[in-house]
Amino acid sequence: MKVSRLLPALDRPANVERFMDAYRAWGRNAQDVDAYMNLFVQDGTARLWDSGLETPRDWAGIRSQIEGVLRLVPDYVFVPETVTSDPDGRVVFIEALNTGTVKGKPVSFKTMHRLVLGDPAAGKDPARVQDGRRFWDQVNMFRPVEDPANPLRNLFAGITASATDPAPAVPLPPPIRQLAWNREAAGILVAGVDGTATLLGPGLTEPISGRRAMTEYLDRLFGAVRDVALEQRATVSADGTEYREWIGTAVALGGADPRTISFSLVERTVKTPTGTAWSLHFDTLDLIASVQTVKELRARIFG
Repeated sequence: MKVSRLLPALDRPANVERFMDAYRAWGRNAQDVDAYMNLFVQDGTARLWDSGLETPRDWAGIRSQIEGVLRLVPDYVFVPETVTSDPDGRVVFIEALNTGTVKGKPVSFKTMHRLVLGDPAAGKDPARVQDGRRFWDQVNMFRPVEDPANPLRNLFAGITASATDPAPAVPLPPPIRQLAWNREAAGILVAGVDGTATLLGPGLTEPISGRRAMTEYLDRLFGAVRDVALEQRATVSADGTEYREWIGTAVALGGADPRTISFSLVERTVKTPTGTAWSLHFDTLDLIASVQTVKELRARIFG
């Protein structure tokens, strides 16, 4: 299977490079649970957040989670593709390709990881993870066991590129950007990128361009939730690439079954010669499926 190669280092801090060496080595042999656990600070204080979780996994939960993944996907392969850190090497954003076989069917999907590495001032190893959060669309994992008579729908099916324009981006200071997310104001968020920008996110197989298309994408997202309440957390900017982490809650409307969920996303923008490449990373499972459907899907995979 063809996979993307990790982008070259751009003067990343030495501790980040040491961590990435270990991360890549584990990803090539992801069945090595001890090597995975060695990626985290070793004093038992590490924690790991994930899509669909209200609380983080502790040390024991981190081990249990990777063991469960390997039972489900015994041929799991993890390939980091992009790496961006802050100058002091404390916060790192990594996008990775995940491949394997679930219930006899091949799966391939991207995950975004926000990692806070150990603080040496607190006696922690700066080349190991203290706090991590993974952003991904769980629908990709459950498709192999979906009901053929009632398949999981793609919330963004049918959206195609629209006409671009030469207008520049409208600056959106963090408080305004936060307000736009929480007011579910698609038009304001789209105005925050240039008219030749592209957008890639869950449900899209390739980037879309044009303000109309990008607005339609966000309108569909906001049509599947209400009462969005996000706060900006970690941000990293380097070499024309910027990451913004948003954490909070929303009321998910999947399956006409409204319920409050933990909702989080990462925005990534990359300045290119032809315009901004904007990508979003979030989970759509609760946005398209009822609580009962999610429960049935989990039972089919995990028993």
